[in-house]
Amino acid sequence: MILFDTSVVIDARDKGSPWHQWAKEQISQAGSSEGAAINSVVLAEACVRAERRDALPALLEQIGFTLIALPLSSAVAAAEAYATYLDRLKVEGKKPASKIPLGDFFIGAHAQAEGMRLVTRDPDRVRTYFPKVELIVPVE
Repeated sequence: MILFDTSVVIDARDKGSPWHQWAKEQISQAGSSEGAAINSVVLAEACVRAERRDALPALLEQIGFTLIALPLSSAVAAAEAYATYLDRLKVEGKKPASKIPLGDFFIGAHAQAEGMRLVTRDPDRVRTYFPKVELIVPVE
């Protein structure tokens, strides 16, 4: 399975996104090979702005995603990475940005724990805190 980040899921649904076509191609390619997957964190984040939250899981399955559970082993890795992130901010005299929640660390930790590639257009944090995760990102 190839894990997909929330940004890519949203891009695939938003025809106005500059990454719309790229996101759809990544889902199609993954679906025809290893499989395209999202976890409960990605689903929750994608539901935030969805008009029909209750219908979104079925819609995502229709466009090719498999909904998978987060492994328990990702919890400790997510916590360790998030603690490192908070420590770095403290050293820099900064406060955590509310738009960078712990959930983002769960996505990276999940990919790492399961040895999955991760499709994202926000690679910097994953590269920093989960350097072993192989990323699929848009070409700039």
